Amino acid sequence: MTDLQQDHSAFARAVAPQVDQALASKRYVSRFPQPLERSYQAYAADLKSGQSLKATAISLVVFNLGIIMDYTAHPDHLWEFLLIRVVFASLPCLYLVWFSRRLATYALRDWLSGAALIWIGLSMNILVEMRGSPPVQLAFGIGLLIVVANVVFHLRTAVAASTSLVIMLVTTAFLGIRVESSLTPADGLALLFVAAAGVLTLLANYRLECTLRHLYLMILRETLRTGDMERVNEELTAISQTDPLTGIANRRLFDRQFGTACGSSLDTGEMLALLLIDVDHFKRYNDTHGHLVGDACLKQVAKTIALQVRRERDLPARIGGEEFAVLLRDATETAAQKVADRIHRALAADWPEGLAPVTVSIGLAILRSPSADAIMAAADKALYEAKNGGRNRTITTATAA
Repeated sequence: MTDLQQDHSAFARAVAPQVDQALASKRYVSRFPQPLERSYQAYAADLKSGQSLKATAISLVVFNLGIIMDYTAHPDHLWEFLLIRVVFASLPCLYLVWFSRRLATYALRDWLSGAALIWIGLSMNILVEMRGSPPVQLAFGIGLLIVVANVVFHLRTAVAASTSLVIMLVTTAFLGIRVESSLTPADGLALLFVAAAGVLTLLANYRLECTLRHLYLMILRETLRTGDMERVNEELTAISQTDPLTGIANRRLFDRQFGTACGSSLDTGEMLALLLIDVDHFKRYNDTHGHLVGDACLKQVAKTIALQVRRERDLPARIGGEEFAVLLRDATETAAQKVADRIHRALAADWPEGLAPVTVSIGLAILRSPSADAIMAAADKALYEAKNGGRNRTITTATAA
């Protein structure tokens, strides 16, 4: 199992109970326990990342269309209005939103976006002051900005509330400067509209945040279940392809890879080597030392063979009681013979103390573009000759021309 798979498994074990508990609570949750909260914030940040620049661009286009009202009110100050809208407001706003996407801390991304929206709110108040527009017009613009901040940008609720509050305070301050006496009913309605827009959109923001969190829990639960099923299937597949005694490939996996290798060799013309390995006098060994010692012997033989097969593309397998096979792809006769020699030497030199030693007979066949039947028959013939010739040796037959 790789480090990434281990990290994923540890995360799944940690968050699975938290996901089930949160879904079972039947109430809105504004914050999850760790590490589920970190995972959600990463998910939400990815979701918002693709939308933030688009939302900013569309919002700034609408904001800059206000130049029409500026020109209508004071055509002689057009360049001043353009300077404020483009240089003073739009460019810093774009930069803050762009820069926020580069931050690793998800909370700071929302705070920078909130700062950009506050800057636009300040600019709107300055522009309305320059035009001398009535408070109702300002209220409409600021109310629309608050809707954008709380719903379109979908800032986290705490950031959205802070952003809305600052924008309303700035707007109130500008209105206070403009209004010399008490507020008129129209001014009061304008401020009430801004406050209502803030409260209602904050409620919408909170509900949207809770809905998004609930949706994430459901997606994560299904992802975890799918991952569990995949891991179980992988484990079952590994079990079905592994010899339970020795831990190396079993006959089922060998047959499948052997057939694939022969087919590939026929297509490409590459050399294919097959070693059939038989433990010498194993029946007598088993009768003399008992089945438990016999099993230990087979485990050691399998381990020794596997250690001498050093290329990942090659396959050692147990294909019968005391019979093993090694499949070598794209191998020369010399390389295949070296593998056989290493197996003989390792069995003699590295056998564990306390376990009665054994030897093996090896039949080696190496052919170019062989059929499965041809190379298997050649290796089997070589193994027969090795056993009849005194055992503890390798016989090579059916070599390529």
